[in-house]
Amino acid sequence: MNFFQNIKLENYRNFKFFEIDFREGCNVLIGKNGAGKTNILESISLFEKGRGIRKESIKNLINNKSKYKNFMIRSIFINNSKKIDISITNEIKELNFKKKLLVNNSDKKDSLLHFSNLFSFIYFLPEMERLFLNSPSIRRNFIDRLIFSTDKNYNKILNSYKKILLERYKALSAYNNDYEWIKVIEQKIADLGTEIYKRRIEIISLLNNNLINSTNYQNKLYKVKFHFIDPLLDNKVSISDDFVQIYLDKLKDSGKEDAITGGCKYGPHKSDLVGYNIDNKVNINQYSTGQQKTILLLIILTHCNYLVNNINISPILLFDEVCSHLDGENRKILLNIIESLNSQIFMTGNDESFFSFLSTKASYCNIT
Repeated sequence: MNFFQNIKLENYRNFKFFEIDFREGCNVLIGKNGAGKTNILESISLFEKGRGIRKESIKNLINNKSKYKNFMIRSIFINNSKKIDISITNEIKELNFKKKLLVNNSDKKDSLLHFSNLFSFIYFLPEMERLFLNSPSIRRNFIDRLIFSTDKNYNKILNSYKKILLERYKALSAYNNDYEWIKVIEQKIADLGTEIYKRRIEIISLLNNNLINSTNYQNKLYKVKFHFIDPLLDNKVSISDDFVQIYLDKLKDSGKEDAITGGCKYGPHKSDLVGYNIDNKVNINQYSTGQQKTILLLIILTHCNYLVNNINISPILLFDEVCSHLDGENRKILLNIIESLNSQIFMTGNDESFFSFLSTKASYCNIT
């Protein structure tokens, strides 16, 4: 198992200096609101590409009471019993604050790439409780995050797709349309968009199968199924051979409208994820807050179980306030699944009794 052995924080968020050791399995951080529990989770998440679980500006990570302009995050990461010294600080480039990651004191691309491929983060944050009530873009991002946990190149496809959509709008709104260039752009959009559709359909099919095979599926409340609503997919569960051509025809037909609206009427950026109970067809967004949260966590945990047992990936789980809004029965269901995973898990809460269903193997730390 790969895992973080410890974390050391200097001049980071509300911590002038903080140090804590972790165990391989469950690590529970207990403390009052504002103690810094989520800050610790965030500091761990920053070892992945990007700006961490909060997507915060790097400048804002510096302790605001400090006279210094730098923070430091250090850790020992264990990879197959081998210790890797990792650290993050900030640097200023062209007046902008940037994150700088060092692996064994090196920032060479090969070292950073090798380290980034050693693990994936899967996280739950309190704001995700409203996943089934929020906008479609939030649900798309959630599914894309699950895909990214198995394919680190997926973000490149998404970013390329977003860029080429912008290129199309510029070409469509130009005074003199270059129709040949627009055809080239729309071919790229159709190719990239189709690849995104394929990945999303695959992950939803996998998700549904994993939920069916889950022992909790016997509970009628959690007999749920998901699919995408999309004007191009038309409830398809696979991509046909002529899909790219259908996609191209739709792009061509909507060109004038898209030039006016500044958007793109068709494509995976228009998809929405819908979930419903198999027995009574009730949409999950009609469930109570606690029920919606339980289903969301079951999705995450069954996906983690698949990663561990089927493709030999042990994701690192970051679960913030995971037990809030859950009754004792659902806490027991979820904590038993969590503890059975062969992964390192970090959870936060303000009441240690909520985690009483965990075994004595769990490690607890009070954050004050």
